[in-house]
Order: sequence, then C-alpha cells, then structure tokens
Amino acid sequence: MFDISFTELIVIGIVALVVIGPERLPAVARTAGYFLGRARRYVEQVKRDLNEEVELDSLRKLRDSMHETVDSFENSVRSEINKIQETADTRPAAVPEKESHTVESGGKIEPENTEAAASSTPKEPRQPGS
Repeated sequence: MFDISFTELIVIGIVALVVIGPERLPAVARTAGYFLGRARRYVEQVKRDLNEEVELDSLRKLRDSMHETVDSFENSVRSEINKIQETADTRPAAVPEKESHTVESGGKIEPENTEAAASSTPKEPRQPGS
C-alpha cells in the first residue's frame, strides 16, 4: 500500500514519542492500530464487493448468451418441425401399414418369432420315451 521502510518507521516513532510523550504514546498507538485495521478491513471488503460484481456481471453475460443460444436452437427446431409438417401435408395420405409376418405349421398360424410363441403358451412336461 504505502512504501515505507523500517528506518522511516523508526523516525516516525521517535517524532511521535517526542511530540505526544511517553505516557500517551501507547494509547495513541493502540488507537492508530485500531483505525488502520478498520481501514484495511474496509478496503478488503470493497475489493471483495468489486470482485463479486465482476463475477456476477460475467455470469449475467454467460446467462444471456445461453438464453440466446437456446432461443436460436428452439427457433431452428420449430422451423424444421414446420417444414416436416408442411411436407407431410403435401404427401398422399395412403401409407401402407406394417404387416405382421406369420408362418403356417400344421394348419395353425403361428408368429414367426418362436421365442414369443414359446413364452405365450405354457410348456407341457415331456413324457419319457417321446
């Protein structure tokens, strides 16, 4: 903060001892130390407040840029959805449905997937010799 060397402090102390006197010097030094401490705490508090404001400002800028990005992304998605809906409106309405594949076996129509058929019908215990 201040560039005061040790010799300058000794000169200030000797002058203070002569001017104030040895009886009141400790009380004055205590009071001066108290006010210097308060001044330092005040300066530190101001520094902290400024740093917080700078951080908050950068966070606000980041938030604003994120909102802009989200808005632009939302607009692009909406425009793509509108394009898809417009093309769906212009296409013919007849769209064939998905057909299920079945296999005939022994007069019965069974699904092609044998695992699904096996899980849907209960299994009978095997007879010995069959």
